[in-house]
Amino acid sequence: MISSQKSEDFEQVVEKIVFDEEELDELRIIIRKFTEGKIHAKQLKQKLLQSRGRMVKDISNFLSFCIDRIRSDDKASEVPKIAIKNQSNQTNIRLQQDLIERNELLKVVANKVNYIVSNIKKKFNF
Repeated sequence: MISSQKSEDFEQVVEKIVFDEEELDELRIIIRKFTEGKIHAKQLKQKLLQSRGRMVKDISNFLSFCIDRIRSDDKASEVPKIAIKNQSNQTNIRLQQDLIERNELLKVVANKVNYIVSNIKKKFNF
């Protein structure tokens, strides 16, 4: 299972990915331009989708990094070949549990992102 500290660190990294300050500033500007009638809804939608796509890509890359790190940590701590079979089964079970937990966290993040996007859509009648 994931330790509490690791879970908090994981959440912080995902939060930084989702709430990128520069991107939020860009979104604020483009939303302001849309409300002022300076750009069309299509341009706003396009920017929102680009932002969301970047989030998914960055989260995916981060998860791949975490999985690789877990695998390399497990390989570095292997013991003699007799115990490898036992550890391998335990490692697979632990990795599956970690992946399940991370997938649950990713679902939570995705739901939050969807909620934010739906609120924006409601505000601007997309």
